[in-house]
Amino acid sequence: MQKSIAVTLAALLFAAQPALAAPADDACGALMEARGHLVAMIGSGDKAVQDDLKGKIHAASAKLDGVLAAMAKSYNADNEGKAAAFKPVWEAFKNTREGEIIPNVYAGKVAEAKAVAGGVQAERMKQMKGAMGCK
Repeated sequence: MQKSIAVTLAALLFAAQPALAAPADDACGALMEARGHLVAMIGSGDKAVQDDLKGKIHAASAKLDGVLAAMAKSYNADNEGKAAAFKPVWEAFKNTREGEIIPNVYAGKVAEAKAVAGGVQAERMKQMKGAMGCK
């Protein structure tokens, strides 16, 4: 009887543990957060709002960089493979965002920013989501 109570208690404790997100899910979440803030920044004509959104973009990007670094050193072949496939595209994405899209937004060249975002950046986004298995 005591053994069955102990087994039941152990099962309940195991079942009550909060679900932990997989690193790939964390990466996808941060990626989509950064993307959402960038889309909002492109759509805003208010410099103060743009500045706020730029900070949020960088915070989400820093979170994603941290997740990628952890995945690359995780001793899990699946996570390491996803990070290795994702990282070069992510670096190109960030460089284009920082070197073209954001400067165009601040310069009031919204059409140019949208063209880059909807062109090469959209393709990179598709590649990154595929590499990480984002839904």
